Amino acid sequence: MTGRDALGVLKAAAFPLVATLLAVTALVVPKAGDDDARRAPTAVDVTQSSYACPAGSVITVASGQVVPGSSATATALPSRTADEALGAADAWRTGVVDGQGVIVDQQGKGSGAVGYFAGTAPKSGGGGLVVGSCPGIVDDAWLLGLGSGNKHFSTLILTNLAASPASVDLTLWGPEGEIDAVDADGIVIEPFSVSRIRLDTLAAGESEVAVHLERRRGSVSAVVNDTSTATFRGTEPISATAAPSREQVVGGLVGGTSGRTLLVLNPGTSTARVDVEVIGPAGTFTPAGLEQVTVKAGTLQAVTVPPTAGSGAQALRLTSDQPVSSTVRMAPTTADYAYAEATEPLAGPAVVPVALGDRTDVPQLVLTAPGTAASVEVQAFDAAMKPLATSTVRVAAGTTTTVTPEAPGAAYLVLRPTGQVVAAATYAKGDALSSLALAGAPLTVLGPQVRPAG
Repeated sequence: MTGRDALGVLKAAAFPLVATLLAVTALVVPKAGDDDARRAPTAVDVTQSSYACPAGSVITVASGQVVPGSSATATALPSRTADEALGAADAWRTGVVDGQGVIVDQQGKGSGAVGYFAGTAPKSGGGGLVVGSCPGIVDDAWLLGLGSGNKHFSTLILTNLAASPASVDLTLWGPEGEIDAVDADGIVIEPFSVSRIRLDTLAAGESEVAVHLERRRGSVSAVVNDTSTATFRGTEPISATAAPSREQVVGGLVGGTSGRTLLVLNPGTSTARVDVEVIGPAGTFTPAGLEQVTVKAGTLQAVTVPPTAGSGAQALRLTSDQPVSSTVRMAPTTADYAYAEATEPLAGPAVVPVALGDRTDVPQLVLTAPGTAASVEVQAFDAAMKPLATSTVRVAAGTTTTVTPEAPGAAYLVLRPTGQVVAAATYAKGDALSSLALAGAPLTVLGPQVRPAG
């Protein structure tokens, strides 16, 4: 079966098309004065959030929260019928939805509603274990690791979650520079519809591609379904990585000395010189072979992470003289692969899914303290949100620590960091692999400064 055919098989297991709509309880109205311009925005509670996840016979959807909400509804698409299994706000719930997708809308002050999905892709399309989160409405997304040829194919899935048309612009780069893509500007997504765009219809024959998506108007969500039957074989969703910056940390690299590829995009007009450090179990160091990576202007470069980086789970810290974006592809065996994206340290409690349909194994947590020493409280809960066990993991300064909590009967974990921690969860089933970058649940949002009139 060709890579293009494999994508057709995987459409039934389309990955999450998600929006998170955040409502705040109040606007912040500071007193008038000379210090208004210097006053930082104030955090206010999120009271409503919505997200959408994929559905179908091979996809399990999981919904949860940090604390109970006041109400929740789940609506299957395209029928727009209620799904009772996911329609609660005071429990961890899972279900297989009869439809193309499901929208969950949750009310509750600071409940931190989150959604996840899991499944196993068919072997004909590369196979592989898939675990992903349901991201929010996108304004600007940087996606690395895509392909449009050489047995590596990606599909960009866009969903319009509103009653008016939405549109996005796409910019593509490859190893030779910016790609002259076909019809990549002003892509229109009709109201309440899903648009699946195979990357090879925009630019065929590219084995490594980076995409920058910019929302022009409307409410649109984006996710990538990546599949390969090449040297690295499997299926994995690609999540947005951090926007270009001069320093980034890519956390959650799995153990092993082979199959790790660092992807670095330099979208600027000057050559970037990038220093790469490993933040490993024993400390931070620069491995031989990664002393400095040079990335020409407007190109995407793939760099093999050498065995000198060590065999332990780790993170990579990139320091560049030009803004760059980065992702790591991990293929420790030929059976499956996963991606690790650059993320910010956890800004608050993060939810880690455990009960995902017939999958109930606790994942391995990969915790990195890129600066000073930090710690993470790990609390396990059952499906009724009853706490089962609590432990504290300490992470020494400039190191990465792994732990698989002992939590029989757990439906999910909640991580509460003290200090700066970059976190990911690694799911494995035999040689099948999936990695989930962790982010804080939406408990609060920064409220705007509003100056009284007069």
